[in-house]
Amino acid sequence: MAAAHVPSIRHRFAEVDGVRIFYRESGADNAPALLLLHGFPSASHQFRRLMDALGDRYRIIAPDYPGFGHTETPDGFEYTFERLTDIVEGLLDRIGLDRFVLYAFDFGGPVGMRLAARRPGRIAGLIVQNANAYDEGLSDLARATIANMPGVPGAEDNVRGLFELPVTRGQYEGGTTDAELVAPDGWTLDQHFLDLPGRKDAQVRLALDYHSNLALYPVWQQWFRAHRPPALVLWGRNDAFFLEPGAHAYTRDLPDAAVHIFDTGHFALEEKLPEIVPLIADFLESVYPPVRIAVIGATGNLGGAVSRAALARGLEVTPLDSGTVDVTDADSVAAAVAGHDAVVVAVKGADRLVPRGALALLDALPAAGVDRLVFLGGGGSLEYAPGQRFVDSPNFPAEYLETARDQGEALEILRAGGSAVRWSYVSPPPVHLVPGAATGAYRAEARDTPLTDAEGESRISVGDYAEAILDALRDDAFIGERFTVAY
Repeated sequence: MAAAHVPSIRHRFAEVDGVRIFYRESGADNAPALLLLHGFPSASHQFRRLMDALGDRYRIIAPDYPGFGHTETPDGFEYTFERLTDIVEGLLDRIGLDRFVLYAFDFGGPVGMRLAARRPGRIAGLIVQNANAYDEGLSDLARATIANMPGVPGAEDNVRGLFELPVTRGQYEGGTTDAELVAPDGWTLDQHFLDLPGRKDAQVRLALDYHSNLALYPVWQQWFRAHRPPALVLWGRNDAFFLEPGAHAYTRDLPDAAVHIFDTGHFALEEKLPEIVPLIADFLESVYPPVRIAVIGATGNLGGAVSRAALARGLEVTPLDSGTVDVTDADSVAAAVAGHDAVVVAVKGADRLVPRGALALLDALPAAGVDRLVFLGGGGSLEYAPGQRFVDSPNFPAEYLETARDQGEALEILRAGGSAVRWSYVSPPPVHLVPGAATGAYRAEARDTPLTDAEGESRISVGDYAEAILDALRDDAFIGERFTVAY
């Protein structure tokens, strides 16, 4: 059967400052992240096809702002761009999205640039799609609309006309070269939300606040210059509000930004998604270079768990077993792991295979140009008292004795030093490494004794054990140390 990679997309709510904010999410929690910020008059539904295209490789979060889509806002909410940003920022804190590529479209520009200015360390890269940050990007129509602000006679009446179906539909179809490629679902759903009680009043407040964004253009431009995020600029040149010069202006402060102009209108993804997705995919891969991991012992229980967890994070995995590599032969190992960023080893066998493998790995990895190793050892070499290993206790199960001693010897070989390999040796609890999925609620420490809970028990699921190994690789943690994992 042909492989088809279609992500599952979850539809969730989170409570932030009294706002029940709706968001769509795809991908593993630990996968590289992409935050999609929608425009006016739409909501996160505008990104459904983009999430289908990319959601199997990345953690994608797409929220609906207050006043948009499925988000529920309490009476008295203050509709300003600052408050929209507060709520989105609160959502990111709530779900633990600490670093991401920011995709900013239209209103996503004012929200996203505020986020970036507040917390610049969060931004791994920037994708701009018809989100203006420069004076030359404003059309006469945009300037006339923005001139409606509090205190201007007739301002509210002037902007209310923007929230009716002909305008909503026109934003989708205007400027396109083939309107048949634009699904009617988008503007139909947008108008449904606009017609809900109180929504047009919310949009009036935001329209009258839009001038506040222009005042921040110099701040955002300074952020570009100071932080120089990797940037991709995508622009529909026939946008009635944001002109093509606004796209090229980004290169003034981000000279390495890639700018791509499309012969379409404001909602460029609607008509040009097939051309745009490869550009986004290539950009994301450049921001998040694929981590290549060779897993020796990938057909075993633990090696297989690590392989599956790594694939779920979007890492590249080369599964290796005894049929493809001889772990005790340095030349065989070097040939198999060359070109990888790290090697994870989960092996056992007779005739001291584990310690002989440790020796071969320390020779092979430098020859292959790989400096990172995580060696999955047993829990038998952990100590139940100072200097007293579980494997040496009289009650240690006889069927595991040979493997446990071999794994303990492998640890001694790694600790003896003399190699350029940056190794970590991970031990599970000595008894309770149990079947089960990852929960993310584990502890990991560099130590020679088991981690225990309040009842003195040391336990971990196979799923969390695998995640701890990948987290140690991601964080470059426990270099030259044995660590153990438990709840």
